[in-house]
Amino acid sequence: MKRHNLRNPPVGAWLTGMILLAGSMPTAASDVSSVPEDWQFGAEVYFWGASIGGTSASGGDIDISINDLLDNLDMAIMGAFGARKGKWTLAADVIYLDVSASNDGQLTLPVGPGVNITDEADIKLKSWIVTPSVRYNLIENEKGSLNVLGGARYLWLDAEIKVETSGPLGNRQAKASDSGSVWDAVVGVNGEIELADKWYLPYYLDVGTGQSDLTWQAFAGVGYRFKKVDALL
Repeated sequence: MKRHNLRNPPVGAWLTGMILLAGSMPTAASDVSSVPEDWQFGAEVYFWGASIGGTSASGGDIDISINDLLDNLDMAIMGAFGARKGKWTLAADVIYLDVSASNDGQLTLPVGPGVNITDEADIKLKSWIVTPSVRYNLIENEKGSLNVLGGARYLWLDAEIKVETSGPLGNRQAKASDSGSVWDAVVGVNGEIELADKWYLPYYLDVGTGQSDLTWQAFAGVGYRFKKVDALL
């Protein structure tokens, strides 16, 4: 039975691993080349083990490892959903991350014995990555499937840092925050390559531009079909 996965990995992340359970939108089992004319729906829930890296506006390096993300993760939503009718599919991939961390320390000033300043820093980072797309099926047979797609990618980041100090001179507090978003248009391909009975290789590739100079995604994996869900790695 043929199934169509909506896999669409996140932008701006270096990936180290992923576990995925995917609902499917099957075609007719008696004829893999046939295309269903009724609306069919599918959804995925997945987890990316990712790090975040880049360069800030001031030129500083940003490097947040997967261990830091997991230790300080407040909330995460990662999933995809779609609807197919005939050769057309409407799909969207949604990722939300809410990460926060605190760091306490103590600084001894060289002005006399017992003069210490205690500092506490709180950092918060929130992010949305949403990729809606329209896909058209070009190939559908016993060897696999190929779809062409067009869509957009929306990236929103919000960062906040708060520093509090306390010492002989009293308490002080400083706070700074900033946020920004970009829209990009993307085009690409996705599909599956059939292996053995229930095994297959899903793939996805897109590239685009807009408010970013360049955005691209690439994904490949291995999948196994159960009766109602697929498991992918």
